[in-house]
Amino acid sequence: MPATESDINRIAQLIRAFQLDELDDVSRRELENWRFENAGNESLFEELNQPDQLQAKLAEMSRFNAEASYAGFRSKYLKEETPVVLSQGSFMNWKHVIAIAAVVTFVLSGIWFFKAMMVTDKAKSVAYGADIAPGRVGATLTLANGKKIRLSDAKNGELAKEAGITIHKSANGQLVYEIASEKGSAGHVNTLSTSKGETYKLRLPDGTQIWLNAASNLTYTTNLVRNGKRIVQLDGEAYFEVSKDKKHPFMVESNGQSVEVVGTHFNVNAYKDEPQIATTLLEGAVKVRVKEKVQLIHPGQQVVNDGKRLYVNKVNPEDITDWKEGDFFLNHVDFKTAMRKIARWYNVEIVYDVAVPDDLESGGWMSRRNNLSTVLKAIEGTGLARFRLEGKKVHVYK
Repeated sequence: MPATESDINRIAQLIRAFQLDELDDVSRRELENWRFENAGNESLFEELNQPDQLQAKLAEMSRFNAEASYAGFRSKYLKEETPVVLSQGSFMNWKHVIAIAAVVTFVLSGIWFFKAMMVTDKAKSVAYGADIAPGRVGATLTLANGKKIRLSDAKNGELAKEAGITIHKSANGQLVYEIASEKGSAGHVNTLSTSKGETYKLRLPDGTQIWLNAASNLTYTTNLVRNGKRIVQLDGEAYFEVSKDKKHPFMVESNGQSVEVVGTHFNVNAYKDEPQIATTLLEGAVKVRVKEKVQLIHPGQQVVNDGKRLYVNKVNPEDITDWKEGDFFLNHVDFKTAMRKIARWYNVEIVYDVAVPDDLESGGWMSRRNNLSTVLKAIEGTGLARFRLEGKKVHVYK
């Protein structure tokens, strides 16, 4: 769909706010989504943020009537005759000169912008004819008796009863555990598993809610309590909103690490193919323990376990829980780490050419609702790498 004038004006406003460092989180994500929508957008954005090029464009603008040029552009491409008034009062300092120049340059580059979009879309359809759709809501529940239930196929309502616990699938697709009797047995173990390209949400008997990311396993007893503690075992990644119960601390065990809380919101990334375990806190306080090492963290902090030590980083939690909100946060992320996130969601294998270095860093935001080709083309547009999609394999080249 061709861009409308309101689209152009909105992007121009976002670019100006970006250069003045005035973007809030919502606007920043909106701009990032536009940038990585296709290669042409990102190239244009990079061009508008290089001072030497903008100085040349300012000199160029001083030699022609910008108002008349913009009006001609609107008349030809937007089918409007509305007069344009360019503000002169903003040209007060270099930051404002840069910002206004970017807006004007953006509009005057409109012809190229539309052509770039059309060329990119055409190239995408050729390079990625066998596209792959994004992941979906789905998981497999394994009961204590070994029975497996594909939750995407199961009807809403009661699924099973075990050890005084009733298991339901709610109308919104959530897995819900409810205590039907106080005579539950701690020996009944359930496992909720997501494959690559799946994500799922469940509510435990104590009211704790858990979002399970792709290619992850969560194991727990149906009554949840063991040795006076609420304990779950995680392989993969999950986001937790833990119900408060001071008598029964909540524990997440992952690859020799335990996270202990009373009631809080946090994220644990404990994939076996990642070099470290990362625990990020959004609310409350958690205590991370690895043998004799113990680390307490507060909201906005992340404790990293690299197998040798525990260290704390200050982070933006929204960047860590991107997957829960349907996004990929790839800004200043190790390139191969970013590709592992993509591989899990689209259920593909990543194959690297020997020339691809190990020290690349990715950038930007991207919606996980896009097809794989859109994501790969956006990364290609940054010049970071190029790709070839062959069945379920993504070949990566320098």
